[in-house]
Amino acid sequence: MKFIFVSHGDLAKSILGSAQMIVGEQTEAKAFGLYPKDDIGGLKDQVKSAIEEFGGGNDIICFTDLFSGSPFNAVVALMGDFPIRHITGMNLPMVLEAFMSRMNEDNSAEDICTKLLEEAPSTFIDVNHYLGVNLED
Repeated sequence: MKFIFVSHGDLAKSILGSAQMIVGEQTEAKAFGLYPKDDIGGLKDQVKSAIEEFGGGNDIICFTDLFSGSPFNAVVALMGDFPIRHITGMNLPMVLEAFMSRMNEDNSAEDICTKLLEEAPSTFIDVNHYLGVNLED
């Protein structure tokens, strides 16, 4: 299983770096960012090159930061040419779970995506509520 992370600015690179601090160095994972002076065509070309380098198959999951943003649109533009999976709204817990899930070679891209989406709501916790901290007292 191969992962490509795409975001505005440094978010994708930072999430990948942070995940590797926790789970160790990862192979077959690349991160790309779109910066103010960049155009979406250049980002699309970078992602396309990574997909091709990874073999262009259905064992690639692309993660983007924001639904309908430019990085999202760059990946969507490639979905007609490559059988990739695409998950948007990435966060660090999601990426960690993806890395751990791919350790089981029986997991397909579909299996991993299904698991990530099932677990996504649990990555958001109101800590005040969880700890019973009432700020109105």
